[in-house]
Amino acid sequence: MFKWYVFLLFLFSGPAYSQESAQILFTEEYDSLPPVRFIDRYENVFMNKVPTRNIFKFGISQYQQSTPFALYNDIGFKNSAVQLSYEHKLSPQFSIGVLGQMPLVGNAIPLGWILENVAVGGQFRWYYDMKSRIASGRSANNFTGNYLAFEYGFVATKSNSQKMGARAGFQRRFLNNGFLDMSFGLRKSERFSERNLLENWSLFTEINLGVALGDWKRVAKPSLCELIRCDEQVNQHIKVQIPDLKFGKTQKTLGTSIAYEVGLGNSAISLNFQYDLNLQKATNYLHGYFYTNWYGGWYAHDTRSKEQSHTLSIQPRYYLNQKRKVRLGKSGGALSGVYAGINAEYAFYRGTHTKPSRWDEHVMVNTPEFTFEVKSKYFRTGPLLGIQQRLFKNGYVDLNTSCNYENNPVRWMLRMRANLTVGFAFST
Repeated sequence: MFKWYVFLLFLFSGPAYSQESAQILFTEEYDSLPPVRFIDRYENVFMNKVPTRNIFKFGISQYQQSTPFALYNDIGFKNSAVQLSYEHKLSPQFSIGVLGQMPLVGNAIPLGWILENVAVGGQFRWYYDMKSRIASGRSANNFTGNYLAFEYGFVATKSNSQKMGARAGFQRRFLNNGFLDMSFGLRKSERFSERNLLENWSLFTEINLGVALGDWKRVAKPSLCELIRCDEQVNQHIKVQIPDLKFGKTQKTLGTSIAYEVGLGNSAISLNFQYDLNLQKATNYLHGYFYTNWYGGWYAHDTRSKEQSHTLSIQPRYYLNQKRKVRLGKSGGALSGVYAGINAEYAFYRGTHTKPSRWDEHVMVNTPEFTFEVKSKYFRTGPLLGIQQRLFKNGYVDLNTSCNYENNPVRWMLRMRANLTVGFAFST
């Protein structure tokens, strides 16, 4: 029995001695693979790594015109202008540019007034974070970035007005030939004969988007689905337009819209409900013949106006490319793409206009200052054609035009209407 106890003791004590005598060695080996740089998912969309020193831009500048027009007339593209510009990089951080801008032709704005208010100017930009982005490998020397700018411009007509200001914004190049530029800032507007540095400053916002051409290398296959929501299912969304905001001595403006769009089941049909609000108090151009107590009427020119416009619209829309998307295996209910439909809207306008004393060429007398009021309510409806696109997670662009029969107080009349909104969309 004693031998068995000795044997068991030796058996259990052996591993203990073995553990105490074991040696564990740690070694470190270096990986031969180079460090991996994680790619920004939007790098190819915004062409961050594509060097560019020269860029020509042609687009629509929303919310900016060389001379403000009254809301009574501005029923085309609301307060928008066609803009052509060129920008050149002096260094990675600094650039200079020149531009020309012409207000878009509205239904009631004469072509002569449009041509009289063509503006030209120059701009100096500082891309303040470009140098650090290049050093960290996140960008090349190009025009995609955040900036601060100083600018000067003038209206090349008999008005002799000039503008100078400063702004902060961001510019994005996307895909091969697109660009978007959004900014806000302070601007001083005055005539050459009224130079006072401390007066006539105003706050403004601006959105400029369109087509860009330059000396960059084209991307063979742009990552389009990184820009637009190709395969995401969107059955309904709320859309809020980026507001048109100006606040100064001679012009105060607020314009925006909110819309709710819902798809009808799995079909290509949706209903878009929209409310547009426009408020303006400004010295502007007012075009038209108005019945007043001065010689039975007055053909308007320069006025001081206080206006408000409210529009409620309903648009049944049919997205023309939805069946093709479903056939290709993509999502069909994204509320994006080319659409056709019907525009039906009810609008209310009220404006108080003050005519300054001036020589009236129509009645050949010096007319005194007087104030008159214009009110209008109308219903219009007609065929609609447009394109809407969701961008990234919460952006959208909606462009449409409609040919409407309008019921005004005098008679039914045919009138074209265009609408361009850029803003934020929130799916529900």
